[in-house]
Amino acid sequence: MGLPTAKKVAAAGHRVRAYDVAPPPAAEGLELVASPREAAAGCDLLCIAVFSDAQVEEVLTGPEGVMSDLKDGAIVAIFTTGSVEAVQAIAIKAPAGVTILDTCFSRMQSEMASGKLTLLVGGDADAIERGRPAFDAFARAIFHVGPSGAGRKIKLVNNILFAGHLQLAVDALRLAEGLGLDRGATAGALVECSGASDVLNRFINEDPAAMLETARRYMVKDVAAAADAGAAAGIDLGTLGAVTATYRST
Repeated sequence: MGLPTAKKVAAAGHRVRAYDVAPPPAAEGLELVASPREAAAGCDLLCIAVFSDAQVEEVLTGPEGVMSDLKDGAIVAIFTTGSVEAVQAIAIKAPAGVTILDTCFSRMQSEMASGKLTLLVGGDADAIERGRPAFDAFARAIFHVGPSGAGRKIKLVNNILFAGHLQLAVDALRLAEGLGLDRGATAGALVECSGASDVLNRFINEDPAAMLETARRYMVKDVAAAADAGAAAGIDLGTLGAVTATYRST
């Protein structure tokens, strides 16, 4: 998911050095380098788009971690969705002069290249403004939602809600098909009704079961993190917990 955003930043006129464990076959406008340290050295803005908190830690503070290569004034934007405590710990441990932002983006992967993402950011407001020229290249809306960790908090709320919508939409369309209705036509009608959701709009042309399976790897991780955050705050998830229970039983 980092590749299309990096391409958008490069297309906006910024110099972008990029590293991926599986180098992309096409990386127009990007300077592909051999390691994260080479990408991070002397950069103004380091963007990390990996799967888990463990991978974020490895990139920043592992044996080949890049934290020591960052210059004074550098901004680290962590796109990864994970625990609130993990990103706050990174922010606390960052060297003086280096600012950590939890910059969680939302919308679907298919929208990455369109510049239609929503960016939910926790951390220093001045650093967000300094990073805005790059962020504006791929985000249609940028919300500064609070201090360090706040970006992840609202992303976890979003993702557990999305997981619930996804499961409900799959079950609703299964009901529709069981009643003899066409799945695509039903989804197309429902998006214009009071039961509409962003998920239903995607099921006009997409297979619900396939999308559920594709999303599950991420939803299992994110629903667990959201549930843990709620438990730590003493919050009962109620119906939201029940409808997303399938992700926690995997």
